[in-house]
Amino acid sequence: MKNKINQFLLGILWLLAVTLGASFWLNTVYGFNIFSASHWEYLAYMQASKLPINQTFYVSVIIIILLAFIGLYALIRPRLRKFNKNLFKHPVNTKVNVITDKTASALETLPAETQSSPITQNNITSSLSRPPRLVLPTLKNDVSLQRRDSISKSNQSDTLTQNSSQEQNISEIKEIFSSAGYSVKSNTKINGIQTALIAIGANENLWIGATGIKTTDLRTMIEKLEQIFADTLEDIYINVNGFVINAIDASTSEFQDILMFNSVSELEDYIKGVPNAPIPDDEKEDFEAYSQYIDTVINYIGKM
Repeated sequence: MKNKINQFLLGILWLLAVTLGASFWLNTVYGFNIFSASHWEYLAYMQASKLPINQTFYVSVIIIILLAFIGLYALIRPRLRKFNKNLFKHPVNTKVNVITDKTASALETLPAETQSSPITQNNITSSLSRPPRLVLPTLKNDVSLQRRDSISKSNQSDTLTQNSSQEQNISEIKEIFSSAGYSVKSNTKINGIQTALIAIGANENLWIGATGIKTTDLRTMIEKLEQIFADTLEDIYINVNGFVINAIDASTSEFQDILMFNSVSELEDYIKGVPNAPIPDDEKEDFEAYSQYIDTVINYIGKM
């Protein structure tokens, strides 16, 4: 809707500019004022009386009309936003392991340098003079080992519980955004940190969230996404919204643009107030192209 209003205003501005230009040209060259009714009456009288009229006058009028229509078409013609999905097929940073001649020569000479020294009678005698000492584990050591095993099993159990709780939170977060009308994408790691949600909405909006991390880490992830958008898109701005649940630095965070919640239920209450706007029929093709572009970015950034 906002784009249509902008196009309407641009069309009016263009017509005003063409009208003023035509008035200046016709008044200067032919002495004809297009805003004067008497001039139009005199022109009609000359045409009816078949009086000679400068042919370039008609040519100028035709050119002005053509310019007006061509300019209007250029301003209000439908445009499809183009998202280039082929920019990420070949990773930018590729590492190639090259074995130089120096390395190869070092590998070839390694066996010769590490050959064992000749076995002598003295070596045999010294190796047999002191047999290896047998040390049996005591009861104290057995208790320590059992205690370590119990601690290790307890830590593994806590880790599994935390992972299960995190997976449940991620599932609930996805359901919240899906119910609010957003298109939920697959999660990926950015800068080695697992995201809890990546979702897109109308008007090139993107949501990214995580749980139990610092807001500074999320800000770094957003900046990385924005850098990719800036490098691969022209004249298209993607608004990135970020949130963290149970942020580690919640009490000291200085980022005003990153939302912080204490629980998934708080996030749900907030998202209910900002659901995704419905996509008009004439913008569904643009949204599909936008969705495919984000899929390509997620696939690319996950391999970095």
